[in-house]
Amino acid sequence: MDKSNNKEEKKIDIITFQCAYNYGAILQAFALQKKLMELGNEVKIINYRNPFLEKGYRVINLNTKNIKALMKSILSNIYFFKTKYKRYKNFKNFINKNFNLTMEYKGEEELKKDPPKADIYVTGSDQVWNSQITKGLQDSYTLNFGEEDVKRISYAASIGNSTIDSKEKKDYKDKISKLDYISVREEEGKKILEEFIEKPIEVVLDPTLLLTKEDWDSEIKGMKTEKEKYILAYVVDPDDEYIKIVNYLSEKTGLKVIHFSRKNKGIDNILRNAHTEGPLGFINLIKNAEYVVATSFHATVFSIIFNKKFFVIPHKITGSRVYNLLNKLEIENRAVKDLEEFKKIDYNKEINYEKTKKLLETERKKSLDWIEKAIN
Repeated sequence: MDKSNNKEEKKIDIITFQCAYNYGAILQAFALQKKLMELGNEVKIINYRNPFLEKGYRVINLNTKNIKALMKSILSNIYFFKTKYKRYKNFKNFINKNFNLTMEYKGEEELKKDPPKADIYVTGSDQVWNSQITKGLQDSYTLNFGEEDVKRISYAASIGNSTIDSKEKKDYKDKISKLDYISVREEEGKKILEEFIEKPIEVVLDPTLLLTKEDWDSEIKGMKTEKEKYILAYVVDPDDEYIKIVNYLSEKTGLKVIHFSRKNKGIDNILRNAHTEGPLGFINLIKNAEYVVATSFHATVFSIIFNKKFFVIPHKITGSRVYNLLNKLEIENRAVKDLEEFKKIDYNKEINYEKTKKLLETERKKSLDWIEKAIN
């Protein structure tokens, strides 16, 4: 395997969070695989089963902290079993249909012992360098495995936080410095790494934004739409201000709400709960909504792609990626912190999507140019 500049088909293996059954993780993996294939490469996703990551997405998940927590989790598992299983099955079906997976690796030792053969390894996107999620910066996600002459690239890798613990800096430096080409998803990530890594670091778009509206339209073509107009609400972690804004907007517009939480807690005017929707159902619901209110980065991404009237309440810890994206596209005013701020804006005002589209096309070209250069 050589690192020549010949623009020929490369065998590329991606390592990411493909076993995290949430919309962002699955759709960014799908988009990166699809785009690299469109660039003329043979692409697979390394079926690495991160035990820390996978645990939170099991259909049955018991809290053994103490007897009270165990009993509570048993009751919750019984009550929500059908809902959780249906959601799990929809995600599993999407993965089986759309992902080109390697053999399964149940841990780092298996991956290092028998790594997949490829010309290029790509780590990313997603928070693959967030040590809190992966329980330490893993060799798997920094590509410290496999043949020495394999080219190693990070695409839109995210640290997920605005700082790195001082105790971890040496680990980050030692592992990430070995990559041939480094790109991250957020400006904050670039600033952090530039303190101790001397190689060039590029900020690129999340893979979901490498695909166009037409690309995503073709994926959801023929899917059913709701009979009545609605507000689409999507929250990652519980957020009181998000609930207040959703209820306020519903009251002002008279529209009911479709949301994704297992419980209907806090939301007053519900059309239906969409918790069991698969990845494409998530996109379809955003596309056909009148308004979108979310705390999620990827709900923001698809709202932009489909030119929706949307509002985002950025996550207090990991919200930098939302602000980065909105700043690049010059639509910072779509981020609100609380209901009082939301009340001061005209929620019915249209976004100048002609301008946004041009800015996005420029950013998309920059990101595609970078990844093509890194590969070839």
